[in-house]
Amino acid sequence: MHPYENPLKIPKVERPLRIWAHPDGLVLASIFLQMPDPNRPRCEDPWTVLNGAEDFLVVRRHDPEELRFYNKTSLIRVEYREDELYVSDTGKDLPCCVHMMDGSVVDGAMRKSLPPERSRLYDYMNTDNPRFLKLYVDEGTVCLLNKSYVGFITAHGHPEGS
Repeated sequence: MHPYENPLKIPKVERPLRIWAHPDGLVLASIFLQMPDPNRPRCEDPWTVLNGAEDFLVVRRHDPEELRFYNKTSLIRVEYREDELYVSDTGKDLPCCVHMMDGSVVDGAMRKSLPPERSRLYDYMNTDNPRFLKLYVDEGTVCLLNKSYVGFITAHGHPEGS
């Protein structure tokens, strides 16, 4: 049976990622993303899932192998590989350094298309009010940062960032 032929089952694909959760620390796991369908041309992405209205995230932990339901408020940050740059992620790179409350520091760039008069790092951090900020840390790696665990953010080389 084709996955779309069963109306009671939503086709999902597992996406491996690294989660830093309170109090567990680093967790190697996968989350479940909805597959593309005629109404959605691409697979759901982790940023959308983490910023969704649901309070809990379904996670398949790898070691030990088990299914967990993490409260999103306990997730400090999530990293994953993103092979494809989506159109919604194009725009001005806003280089920054994020200092997390757990003492970690994440260096990268936030990216969003904003009108020129609202294209500062400060504007990005306060736009759309998502729970998790998306930071591009290197070629193909994305880090989602829970705003509740961010201590402060500094702009790199851009005094207009504040």
